[in-house]
Amino acid sequence: MEPLFIQNSVLSLVLGFLIGLQREMHTIYSHKTKDFGGARTFSMIALFGYLSLWFTAFSPYFFLIASAIMGLLLIATYVINSISTSEKGSTTEVAALVTFIIGAMVNVMQPIFPVFMGIIVLFVLNLKDKIQEYEQTIAKQDLSAAILFLVMTFVILPILPDKAIDPMGLINLHRIWVMVVLVAGISFFGYIAIRLLGSKHGIGVAGLFGGLVSSTAVAMSMARRVHENGLLTKNLAIGISLASSMMLIRAGLEIWVINPALTRPFILPIVVGSLAGYGYIGLLYVTSKRENIPQNIEFKNPFSLKEALIMGLVFGVTLALISLANRYIGEAGVYAIATVSGIADVDAIILSLSSLAKNGLPSVTAHYAILIAILSNTVAKMALVFFLGTLQLFRFVFIYYLISVGAFTATALIML
Repeated sequence: MEPLFIQNSVLSLVLGFLIGLQREMHTIYSHKTKDFGGARTFSMIALFGYLSLWFTAFSPYFFLIASAIMGLLLIATYVINSISTSEKGSTTEVAALVTFIIGAMVNVMQPIFPVFMGIIVLFVLNLKDKIQEYEQTIAKQDLSAAILFLVMTFVILPILPDKAIDPMGLINLHRIWVMVVLVAGISFFGYIAIRLLGSKHGIGVAGLFGGLVSSTAVAMSMARRVHENGLLTKNLAIGISLASSMMLIRAGLEIWVINPALTRPFILPIVVGSLAGYGYIGLLYVTSKRENIPQNIEFKNPFSLKEALIMGLVFGVTLALISLANRYIGEAGVYAIATVSGIADVDAIILSLSSLAKNGLPSVTAHYAILIAILSNTVAKMALVFFLGTLQLFRFVFIYYLISVGAFTATALIML
C-alpha cells in the first residue's frame, strides 16, 4: 500500500474529526437534543470525499455520483430535522458538505490547502456566539452603510474618469472619490469599533477609536462631560489625548495612500510625536483613578450618500482652491488655505495637498502646508476644550498637545 494513500486517508479523517467535534461540542453546550452528526460522522464524510475522488481514477463518474448521494443525504437530513425539531438551521448540513469537499481536496492538492480550509471552517463555525452578540449591537443602517461603502469603492470609483473634467484642469472626479472612500473607510472602522466596544470599555477606548471618526467630536463631548464630575478630569483628558493621538497616525496614513513619496519626511516626526504623546498619556493613566467609565459619544454614521456627496464637494472645493492659490498667489495662498481649512478638518486639506504634490505643487510647499494644517487643527481643539471644559482639563490637554504636537513639529522642521 502506498504511504501517500495512508497519509491522505489519515489527514482527511483528522480534518473531518475536528470539524465534527466542534459541531458535537456546539450541540452539547447549546443544550440541543440532537444534531446531524458528530466527530465520527464527519470523519467518515471527509474520508468519503477523499475516496470518492481517488476512485475517479478507476471510474470517471464515481465522484459525481458520490457528490449527488451526499447532497441527497444532507437534503433528507435537513428535512427530517426541520420536521422533528423546533430549532431550524442548516449550518451543520452545509458544514458536512464542505467537509466532503475538503476530503476531496486532500486527493488533488498539497496538504496545506485542505488544512487551511479546515481551519477556516472551524473558525467560522466557532463565531456563532460572537456574531449573535454583534447582531444586537450593529443596527440596520450600519449594514446599509457597509453596503454603500462597497458600492462606493468597487462600483462607483472604477467608472469615474481619472482626468480633469473642467477647462481649467481643477476637478478630477476619480481623485476626489478616492479621498472620499479613504476618509469614510477610516471613519467607518472607528465608528464600528465604538459601536462594539465604546459603551463597555470606557473613556480610553472611546477616545482611541473615536479619534478615527472625529477627534473634534470626542474633544467636544468629553470637555462638556467634565462639568458632571470634576474627579473625572484626568480620565477625560486621557480620552481627548488618545483621540487627538490618532490625528498624526491618520494623517500619515492618508498621505501614504495618496502620495507615498510625500510621507518620508513625516515618518520620524509622527513616530516621535506619537511616542512622546503616549508617554504623557501613560503618566496621566498611572496618576489617575483606574475607573472604567462608560463614555457614549454620539457619532453620525460616516457612510450615507448625503455625507459622501458633501465630503466629495468639500474635497473638490479644497483641491480647486489650493490649485488656484498655488497658480495665482503662490506659497502664501496655499499656507493661508491650509490654516483656514485646518481649523475645521485636516482630512480635506491633507489629502488635497498630497494629491496636488503629484501634479505640480512643490513637495516642500505641501509639507509645510500639511504642518500648518495640523497645527491649526490642534489650536482649534484646544480652544474647544478651553471654552467647553474646565481650566484643569485644559491644562492637561494643553500639556499633551505641547508634548506630542510640539515634538512632531520640531522633528518635522528638522527633517524638512
